[in-house]
Amino acid sequence: YNSGSDKWNGIFKKVSTIYAENGSGKTTFTQILKSISEEDDEYIQKRKSLGSSAPISIQIIDDHKKTIKYASNHWNIHINNIEVFDFLFVESNVYLITLGNYENPGTLFEVVIGDEAIKLFNNIKNLRTERKKLTQRRRNLRLKIKTADEADKYKLECLVQKALNQSSLINAEITRLEKQLSIVAEDFGKIYLQKINEYLRYFSTNLELTKLNKKGSKFVYFLRISNYDVRSESDSVSLRHTLSEGEKNALALSFFLARLALKPNIEDYLVVFDDPLSSLDYNRRNVTINLLSNFARKANQFILLSHDLNFIKDFTLRVPDALNLKIVFNGETSIFIEQDVKKETLTGIFKDLLVLDTFIKYGETGEYDKRDVVRCIRPCIEGLFRIKYFTYIDDTKWLGDIIEFIKHADEHSIFYRQKDNLETLCDINDYSKIYHHSNPNYLEVPINTEELKTYCRRTLELLTKI
Repeated sequence: YNSGSDKWNGIFKKVSTIYAENGSGKTTFTQILKSISEEDDEYIQKRKSLGSSAPISIQIIDDHKKTIKYASNHWNIHINNIEVFDFLFVESNVYLITLGNYENPGTLFEVVIGDEAIKLFNNIKNLRTERKKLTQRRRNLRLKIKTADEADKYKLECLVQKALNQSSLINAEITRLEKQLSIVAEDFGKIYLQKINEYLRYFSTNLELTKLNKKGSKFVYFLRISNYDVRSESDSVSLRHTLSEGEKNALALSFFLARLALKPNIEDYLVVFDDPLSSLDYNRRNVTINLLSNFARKANQFILLSHDLNFIKDFTLRVPDALNLKIVFNGETSIFIEQDVKKETLTGIFKDLLVLDTFIKYGETGEYDKRDVVRCIRPCIEGLFRIKYFTYIDDTKWLGDIIEFIKHADEHSIFYRQKDNLETLCDINDYSKIYHHSNPNYLEVPINTEELKTYCRRTLELLTKI
């Protein structure tokens, strides 16, 4: 799939939204970005289309015209300033906060930042590498001792002892630095806990972190649930089964937002949210949109994906310069196309009015078929009558019934003043009703474009008089 087409030029803006139904490919898109960030090709390999034998090939161009390419199961460039919130983050971070190890730092370690922490971490890594070399050197020297003569054996044993002494000094230094790093991490844990609770209060009055302790390479936290304290690593009370889906999502989202807030260089990051609203109620929906829009303005680039189009619409109202895209299936593959969110979220009479107005302006060159247009005429009139006379006309009454009310209205009837519009109502009803019934011959009735435009105009004029 080549994104550069007449449907979209392939260029994301500073803030972009992507609407997609479940199963359309948005998760694959987020996993591609995670793979670039974490240098893990499994994110991509596990998303490979079923039955496909072709090798996976991906190319992304950055704003410096540099090609970020995935081929032969690896990326040519690693980009670590990408943060992705998705269902995997929820599963990985609600129950365990890990710092990882020196070979594979956990995602949270990137938050325990600052010059002091980075310097300590790198010094420990270098010392561990040096210690590993000394261990290998001692092993090689001992192999030589087995075949050496007495004179050389003594020299070799001295070298072994020297390497052993150096290793002891390195061990002591590593221990000292790890204690310092532990203090830095624990101090950070207090700040992190405070920031998590700050966001958690937006989403839940039932949850609060009361303690965050570093234990080895992970943080163990205490979560207060309705006045009960539960350890995140406890076997007696399982957070996986105790928390509702909304609470899990609220907790994970608070972890993620706190992590973003503590980054001193958020303006250098691409931040991606994939369905952050899952299982959240309407009150959380509004505060989530406010928080996301704040980070969207701060980040270098921001991408929001969702299967809830109204959520994207509400977010776009906060960030009006956002690019709106959606993923659709074109018969062969999923593609990105630009989206008019405002138009696509119109409902009822407003959507029908847009169809009439568009046809008046653009005729058959517009996006609506003539038969789709003529079928919007009656609902517009019926809808306005139901709004205006909402206590007199219910959903079981149609335009024909409304016309009968007006015909038989006396001067005391609420419908009496509509008699001035009766002739126009009858004419529009007679023109449009044939297309609203299961008449097997209606498809053979030709629709004249100019005549249809006239009736669309008359309908809109009538609505101003009702």
